[in-house]
Amino acid sequence: MAVTDADHYTGQITTRVDGIGHVLADSKLEIPDYQRSFSWSDDEVRELWDDVLKAIRDNVPDYFLGSMVTTAGAERDQVIDGQQRLATVSILFSAMRDILKSRSDERAEDIERDYLGRKNIRTREWQPKLKLNSDDNAIFQLIIEGRFSEAKRQATRDSHKALVKAYEILHEKMEQAIADLPATSWQAPLVELHEYLLSSANIIRVSVPSESRAFVIFETLNDRGLNLSTADLLKGHLFGTAGGRVEECKYSWAQAMAPFSGDDRSSTDQFLRHYWSSREGVSRVKALFSQMRDSVSTSEEAVALASELGKAAPLWASMFERDAAFWENYPDSAKESLEVLGALKVEQCRPLLLAVMQKFPKQEIEKVLELLISWSIRWFVVGGSGAGVTERLYAEAAKAVSLGEVTTASEVSARFIERVPSDQEFEKQFAVMSVRRGWLARYYLHQIEKYRRGEDQPEFISNSDVTEVNLEHVLARNAARSDWPAFSDDEFTDMKLLIGNQCLLRQRVNEGLGNGPFASKKGPLSQSGYLLTQEIAQCADWTPDKIWARQERLAVDAVKIWVRGV
Repeated sequence: MAVTDADHYTGQITTRVDGIGHVLADSKLEIPDYQRSFSWSDDEVRELWDDVLKAIRDNVPDYFLGSMVTTAGAERDQVIDGQQRLATVSILFSAMRDILKSRSDERAEDIERDYLGRKNIRTREWQPKLKLNSDDNAIFQLIIEGRFSEAKRQATRDSHKALVKAYEILHEKMEQAIADLPATSWQAPLVELHEYLLSSANIIRVSVPSESRAFVIFETLNDRGLNLSTADLLKGHLFGTAGGRVEECKYSWAQAMAPFSGDDRSSTDQFLRHYWSSREGVSRVKALFSQMRDSVSTSEEAVALASELGKAAPLWASMFERDAAFWENYPDSAKESLEVLGALKVEQCRPLLLAVMQKFPKQEIEKVLELLISWSIRWFVVGGSGAGVTERLYAEAAKAVSLGEVTTASEVSARFIERVPSDQEFEKQFAVMSVRRGWLARYYLHQIEKYRRGEDQPEFISNSDVTEVNLEHVLARNAARSDWPAFSDDEFTDMKLLIGNQCLLRQRVNEGLGNGPFASKKGPLSQSGYLLTQEIAQCADWTPDKIWARQERLAVDAVKIWVRGV
């Protein structure tokens, strides 16, 4: 071997310090299919390049790239941790090979043979040094075989595009490094980089004879500084604990991760926290993995948790997509509630909604959705008792649903009734509130319009697209002061965003209104199909008193729409 330390044995576990170039040259490696896809960002690729170049410039004899954990496979060693660095350095060697080849330098063949792969002498099939998981491998192999243009055309997934971008960045960096050098010495920077990656850019390789032990090492290394997500750690613990049932775990884990694209760590960790809160009550990010780990100590428990996650993840993902299969037979009002919860960033209710989606029949789920949106609007208008208190309340209710202690929307409602703002509080605040966000004002007015008409989904207002339905400020934001003599200076400034001053209009009608006085707006407002808009046109003039009176009427309706309980 090239630059290495002596092997260190702990039972059957072997550790070795080696240049990452030697690791690629001397091994046949494979990323298992259950591992996440390639995910390094542009910044991470550039950081690797910059760090290695700085180490070369500073004559650092041994630059540490991190660790990798492998276990023996039938034909290739399986990479449990370290794929991002291995894939990126392989792409770097691919770019180096292509630059050398483009200038007819025979060292291109050496780079390909030593670090990327070669064709079988009998079958002529490509035999790569490194294979990625099934999602990424086809694109990766095109790159390392020297077919980058084809790889770029076929890149569809986020991870594919990340692989392509990594090549483009590293190819450009190397071209810049050799630019303007004479024909006799342009190869020198590439040769120096190759030699440094071969023997001085070191990685600690931990070789473990079985997957279960590999995942234990993987978890231990995280405690010593690896930047791993809760999902990474939990996967390692489940696989390490599953023993002979690890294949069952892998299958269920793949189902759990299927709704998440690429390396969507934030979403997967958010899902795990919401799932765990729905089972155990409120869970904090820092303690989440330790809590989940401590609940799994046998292979049966590992398989059971993986299976539960596989069933729960698609439901959780459905909360963010109104067209998901789960909501196919639900009314538009339920789908609209999902969108409003997302727009309001009401995350605290997710554990409860997840538990309800798992346990309740369709009719009860619809009722709970109505409650969630009503409570969210009430807390949004009045103000809640703090995000922490609300989160705990939702999580405890979710736990009760998961345990079967709460089985109906009415029973859910009973747990919240004392915490949700009362009708009196809600009406009082609604009657004086300003609404700066256009989508929220449209939502309020759409819901009140539907209530006034006694119809759940009247056809003529079902489209709330801003390109079809506009929001009109009767006292316009850019109105001329002289056109509104009934308003004091403070009223002219402060009343424009009151919900009582806002109404819905078809886009084509609203385009012609402009910022003129009320007299110029009465005609178009009277011709609107919206009842709430027509009533404004019935006023002889638009004054502060008219705005306050209309806002108070809207507040009375709001109490009846966003109800406190069932």
